[in-house]
Amino acid sequence: MKKIIYITTSLLLISFTTAFAKNHVYLIHGYGSVKLSMSSLARYLKKNGYTVTNWGYNSLGKSIPELGKMLFDEIKGEKQIDSVNFVTHSMGGLVVRSLLGHAKQDSAFPKVCRIVMLSPPNKGAEIADFFAQSKVIKKILGPNLEYMTTDSTSLANKLPVLEDEEVGIIAGARFDDKGYNLIIEGDDDGFLTTEKTKLGTEKDFIVIPEAHFFMAQNKKSKEYVLRFLKAGKFTEE
Repeated sequence: MKKIIYITTSLLLISFTTAFAKNHVYLIHGYGSVKLSMSSLARYLKKNGYTVTNWGYNSLGKSIPELGKMLFDEIKGEKQIDSVNFVTHSMGGLVVRSLLGHAKQDSAFPKVCRIVMLSPPNKGAEIADFFAQSKVIKKILGPNLEYMTTDSTSLANKLPVLEDEEVGIIAGARFDDKGYNLIIEGDDDGFLTTEKTKLGTEKDFIVIPEAHFFMAQNKKSKEYVLRFLKAGKFTEE
């Protein structure tokens, strides 16, 4: 009898651990922001059965390569995680791309399943081009501003492009020819145009009517995030 109870308990523990691992999501906020900006999304995903780590970091004081290594080390130190998903906002997408540069060299790193990026500056951001023209502003805003310019030599354009992972990208726009920001040519989310969010290797891509700052709080955006984490696509059958 004791042996049966022991075996049953062990099986339940294994089942729980496996579910925990497969449903673990790391939320990575954007440049100049804090993890509080991702808190409503964290609650939404928890309500829908996911285990969530809302990761906070100093986006002004630490560079993207430093942050990628920090996140890599933290996740690798979580012994109960054998697979992981990511939901990123803005520069958080570049942090994850930097992390994956390390993960691809380490076979012991947890399997990266799905990644949803909200308004990521994958090809840089036009707003970064504008502010990077000022030496004073560059000094105030830290090292990552220049990393996010649209120049072909910028870090944003040199990080791994994620060919092996399932990536979904949600961009924001105003759906007109002016966008949210008059200093950016064409439609935009206030920080960058939809074309600059693309990797070229994403599995799915969608644009919603929302400004950059509010992408993680948008109700429709949350629904799309959940769909992609569950099925690897934004649209329902």
